[in-house]
Amino acid sequence: MFFFSQLKLHLTMYGLLFGLADTWAVMPNSVKVTNAVRDFEKLKILAVNPNRYAGKPRVGTMREVARVTNYVQNNFEKVTVPFFTAHGTGDGLASHSGSEMLYEKAVTAKEDKRLKLYEGYYHSMINGERDEDANLVLADMKTWIDEQVQKYGPKYVDN
Repeated sequence: MFFFSQLKLHLTMYGLLFGLADTWAVMPNSVKVTNAVRDFEKLKILAVNPNRYAGKPRVGTMREVARVTNYVQNNFEKVTVPFFTAHGTGDGLASHSGSEMLYEKAVTAKEDKRLKLYEGYYHSMINGERDEDANLVLADMKTWIDEQVQKYGPKYVDN
C-alpha cells in the first residue's frame, strides 16, 4: 500500500510539469521480474533478452497504468459479457484480490463467468511457469472457451 501512495505522490508532483516529464524514466519501481516468472530456466532466457526494458518506469506510462486501473476498478459492475479470469496466488506484481473483485462485482451471469486461482503460480502463468503448469492454465482456458462456444455458438442442423 505504501508503494501506491508513493506512486500517487510522484505522479502528482510530475504532473505539475504539464506533461513535460512524461518521458522521464524516474518512477520508483518495486516490480521485479523474479516476482513474475517462477520457472528459473525461463527467467534466465528472459533476463538476457536484449529487447526487454529493464529501466525505471516512465512517468507517462505509470500515469496511464494508474488511470486505467482506476477506471477498470470503478466499472467492474458494468461488465455483462462472459469472461474467464485466471490469477496466480503467488503473483508478486498484482494481487489476486483484484480478480476476485471483478468476479464478484461483474453482473455477468454466474454460469458465464469463471474465476480460477492457481495456487502458488506467479504473474506470468503461460510464459513463466513450468510447461506442465502453463499447459494446465491453457487447458482450463480452452475448456471454458469450448463451453461458451457450445452454449452461444451457431447451431447447425444436419441435412
